[in-house]
Amino acid sequence: MKKYIISSIIFIAIISLFIYIQDNAYTTLSLFGSNLTLPNALWSALFLTLFLFFTIIFFLIIHFKTYIYKKNIQKDILIIIENIKNNIFYKNKTKPVKILNSINSFVENIEGLNIKPVKKENFEFLEDIEKLQKGEVIEIGKYNLNENNPWFIQNIKNRLIQNPDYAKEVLKKFKNEELKKEAFYIFAKKAEIKEILKYPYDITFEIIEAHIKDDNLKELLEKAKLTPKEEIQIAKKIYNTKTPDEELEILSPLKWGKSYLALKYEHIELAKEIIEANNLKFFEYFLKLKTSQEKTDIDEYLDAAKIF
Repeated sequence: MKKYIISSIIFIAIISLFIYIQDNAYTTLSLFGSNLTLPNALWSALFLTLFLFFTIIFFLIIHFKTYIYKKNIQKDILIIIENIKNNIFYKNKTKPVKILNSINSFVENIEGLNIKPVKKENFEFLEDIEKLQKGEVIEIGKYNLNENNPWFIQNIKNRLIQNPDYAKEVLKKFKNEELKKEAFYIFAKKAEIKEILKYPYDITFEIIEAHIKDDNLKELLEKAKLTPKEEIQIAKKIYNTKTPDEELEILSPLKWGKSYLALKYEHIELAKEIIEANNLKFFEYFLKLKTSQEKTDIDEYLDAAKIF
């Protein structure tokens, strides 16, 4: 403001001097019933000074409004911070603000350390977040997210649930390991075993269960990582589906499963061989019971142990 006033005064002086040099004439104006005669240079200086006066008043008003606006913004920020703190601590005390109303309304979505994805003015994207959390599929492309973004991943997971056949496309299209693994475990339940074995992921109980009647089941079992309980469950599902020798051959990759099946078919020598070779103490105790109580049943033993 100071520079503006000084430069304006200099400008007025130069213009008035120029007029005085070029035209040293006088002009008479009637003001409030009186005639006032002054040099043209002075009239110019008076009118320019009057204009300067009004511009200074205008700038002062603008400056004052800007000052008040900034003060209100600062107050709003402090209120919003306080509102955020209250919502994090579950106090639910949202104080009103003067200017930042949209941001303050968003604060109501905060609950503890969570954000409730409720649609607010200028925060319409929260409606899509809410849909994602409910398991819906959205048009994620408009947000320009890469495949490693958690919301992008969630959208693909939702689509896989709605359309399991999409799993094969995910395995081919994306590089994100979380997405590929999620798609694999869906894909593997329906795919042929030779297709399943192309991927470097663990073979789970659910995958084996889905292929329990497949002639190539043994190939899956060779790659499977199962708990003793899961191995025994697989053996129970295979029991009595083929000849004993065929079933035992299928279960050869599973020490717990094959031991169980050998005991189930009363192939004591085979069971003993597997149990001793793999140090399966739990079944060793059963063999001891078997020698002392001939009618002991492996399923009754498992039920009594309440481990499997």
